[in-house]
Amino acid sequence: MSIDPQHVANVFAEMADLIEIKGGSEFRIRAFRRVAQVLEDLPDPLEQMLSDKTLQEIPGIGKGTISRIEEILKTGSCADHQQLRSELPPGVLEMLQVPQMGPKTVKLVHQELGISSVDELEAAAHAGQLAELPRMGAKSQTRLLNAIAAYRRRRGRCPLGQALPQAEALAALLRALPEAKRVDIAGSTRRAKETIGDIDLLVTGDEVAPIMDAFVGAPVVAELLLRGDTKCSVRLDSGLQVDLRVIPAESYGAALHYFTGSQMHNIAIRDRAKRSGMRINEYGVFREPSGERLGGASEEEIFAAVGLPYIPPELREDRGEIEAAENQQLPQLISTADLRGDLHCPVNGVSSAELETLVDVAIGRGWQYLALTPRFGVGGLDSQAFARYLNAAKVVREKSQALRLLIGAEVTITADGQIDISADLRQALDWITATLDVEASAANPTERICQALADPSIDALVYPTGRVLGTSDGNGADIEAVLQAALANNVAIGISGDPLRLDLDASHCRRARDLGVRLLVSASAHNAQTLAQIDYALLTARRGWLEPDHVLNCQAIEQLLKPR
Repeated sequence: MSIDPQHVANVFAEMADLIEIKGGSEFRIRAFRRVAQVLEDLPDPLEQMLSDKTLQEIPGIGKGTISRIEEILKTGSCADHQQLRSELPPGVLEMLQVPQMGPKTVKLVHQELGISSVDELEAAAHAGQLAELPRMGAKSQTRLLNAIAAYRRRRGRCPLGQALPQAEALAALLRALPEAKRVDIAGSTRRAKETIGDIDLLVTGDEVAPIMDAFVGAPVVAELLLRGDTKCSVRLDSGLQVDLRVIPAESYGAALHYFTGSQMHNIAIRDRAKRSGMRINEYGVFREPSGERLGGASEEEIFAAVGLPYIPPELREDRGEIEAAENQQLPQLISTADLRGDLHCPVNGVSSAELETLVDVAIGRGWQYLALTPRFGVGGLDSQAFARYLNAAKVVREKSQALRLLIGAEVTITADGQIDISADLRQALDWITATLDVEASAANPTERICQALADPSIDALVYPTGRVLGTSDGNGADIEAVLQAALANNVAIGISGDPLRLDLDASHCRRARDLGVRLLVSASAHNAQTLAQIDYALLTARRGWLEPDHVLNCQAIEQLLKPR
């Protein structure tokens, strides 16, 4: 079991909090908090300092602490930690996660009111009971209710489409500072994971204080959680935590690689370095045992040190990317420049003016074609509204010289595995996408989808799993069987850029690629403003190892409209 050193520090910090809530020894509280701080600020990797016995040379780190650290590294916890957790209700520990609820306040509400959970805390605040406690008052009670609401919003992971814009806005604010020489988003946001726990930002610059002042003072910052010499953590008004680190220029590439992750990718790179007599950490690349510095200013130096070409962040999951890099077989990942259009635009507005705006935005992106696919039937346009759409789309197509407009529809796969559209209407359309009827998705989803894919009028299957991030796991279809059916019938599978869907996910994209299934990336745009969502579909495609040849809308219009 590989444990992040930050986790070890968190265990000691939590033990200190638990002891304080229980009213235990002030000496133990201070000692455990001291250990947590030491572990966060180690000059070298924790495992190395344990093995070369330099950790116990730090004041406050005795034999008992070393024993606990070794136990946490092996098991993820230690006996003292487990004992302390068993002595309090689990909900008491959860209250510490609520902003403004430090151990002193948790102790107060637990001892005075018997509150043992966030739900009980919220109920007491609504009842006005907290305002009667020492050092609380009505204003503190109101602030706490807002903090509980923020905690509930952030308790689950945040979809990439919500986290990335916030990260980019903060990065832009920092890039505008004269003191900031370089600013990067790191962590799972940089790797474009579909959901994000928190945001990591790295900066290098000449002066730390002005950078941190600007960061803490950003309008979206709701709470300062921590401010040290080079690290600062805040909570945004959205509930997301953001960690900022100011890094020396000579270590910037090493830190960017380290804090981008993933953890397993980093471990594999460090092991590779170790076999070659080197040590890689967030500070740089070093020759062992001399400690001679070999690099670290750029990520390219990190990869070059272990004999590898640069590996794009989206691939850094220890799922074959290192072996592919070693064999010069990394994919040439799809990029925005490769796209020639979008083949799934389930537009809401169907007037000529709205469609013209959509076409203008597509032309501005340099696209050659665009498929309009408003939803028809269940959950979409009725026959009369669809007829008005067809007329408006024909008018816009006649006026559009710079872009080929495909008049299409998104149709539903019904309970009997058919598609909900007449034969006459099929003949009038250039492009048809299909999706499972959500009202009947619980019944035989795999069989219904596979049966529908045999219909020769279907060009693409969209929202194949039907999932909504954080809300629904989807329709329960066997995606392997669906991919096989799509391959057999030469039907494309859509990758939606809708931030709450990102459907297919990256692992299914990679499987589809390996099978040879045709794929398309799509904004799933309902209007001109949401065409930009295609960038999220591209990120998913990159995580799925897709190259332009794997993606249908990287082809010329003549190729993709060939009869199947």
